[in-house]
Amino acid sequence: MSPDPVERAPTDRRHKIIMAVDDQAETLLLIQSFVESAGYAFIGARRGREAVTLTDRMVPRLILLDVQMPLIDGFETCRLLRTNPALKSVPIAFLTARKTAEDVTQGLSAGGNDFIVKPFDPDKLLERIDYWVNRRSR
Repeated sequence: MSPDPVERAPTDRRHKIIMAVDDQAETLLLIQSFVESAGYAFIGARRGREAVTLTDRMVPRLILLDVQMPLIDGFETCRLLRTNPALKSVPIAFLTARKTAEDVTQGLSAGGNDFIVKPFDPDKLLERIDYWVNRRSR
């Protein structure tokens, strides 16, 4: 008789921080509600420079990054984030209304890993979050 399969403990998401960077407070609140209801920790930033400063103090498991922001856009923010050695392996997913092939190419060239188009389906967004968080933790 074979032993019972070992049950895997459920993934503890509470210590996995998801950062979202978007200049629209409403969008940040919406993302925060989805992320936290799924059990993840959340931190938001309204500007690219703010995200860079925050990541000097903590390393999120995933960064969701808008493209259209004042001062420095998401593409430049991504390039700045990628200069931090601690963030080299942190996935960055652009979460934006921009959706042309050129936008996607520019995002990936800047160091992004994924491109999610707004408006987004909350379940699909959570699938992408889970994918990148679990992929990184393997």
